[in-house]
Amino acid sequence: DVARYLRDKLPVKKTTLLSHKVEYFNAAKAVDCLLESPWATGKPKVEQLFTTRESVVEFMDTLLQHKFFHRAKKIIVTKPKKKKDDAGDSESTPKPTREKKKKDNDSGAANEGAEEKKEVEEIKKKIKLDMHLEQFFVDANEPYVWIYDPVPLKAWIIGTLLVVGAVAVCLFPLWPRTVRDYVYYLSVATAFLLGVIISLAFLRQVLFVVIWACTLGRHHFWLLPNLTEDVGFMESFWPIYQ
Repeated sequence: DVARYLRDKLPVKKTTLLSHKVEYFNAAKAVDCLLESPWATGKPKVEQLFTTRESVVEFMDTLLQHKFFHRAKKIIVTKPKKKKDDAGDSESTPKPTREKKKKDNDSGAANEGAEEKKEVEEIKKKIKLDMHLEQFFVDANEPYVWIYDPVPLKAWIIGTLLVVGAVAVCLFPLWPRTVRDYVYYLSVATAFLLGVIISLAFLRQVLFVVIWACTLGRHHFWLLPNLTEDVGFMESFWPIYQ
């Protein structure tokens, strides 16, 4: 329960570890989170497990030993940003313009230092993680990568419904006669509707080409313009033409 509470309440960040996408959390924030949890505040019907930061650290170290997460170390990757090279600008600039620029540069000699700083390449920083050789919990700004990933209740419900549905389809010959008749009529109606939509999609293309050719490209007539667009079912049939 405590591990699930941490997994749900503790903020995480995403990065890469050994070319894998992982989620990691801050150790100090994890300790703060547990000190504010029901297991530290002593709410009714909840056993008080944590009284000090040391007790939380001891508990987190136990979770680490049971492979709920593992310790990592940050690696800051720096990547220089390329700046546009203006070396060829002076050659392509007309002579009067170059003379004007020279005067402007002479008058602004006091700002040369600031301009030189702007020309320095900016450094882009990106944080990656690597395995730490010392696997124990430290109450500090240390990254710890989650291994524990509980399956949410929604996934269990969807999986159960899929299994029940697959079994029900396999037992179709054992369904009552009336239910099988309704399913048959429903499947025929669905197939008919699908055939109508495909026929309309083909017809609108033919109609567009015929009108476009007869008018020498002056008219672009679309029947049901939203039929193949990413819209709702009712919106696909409106407007009727465009």
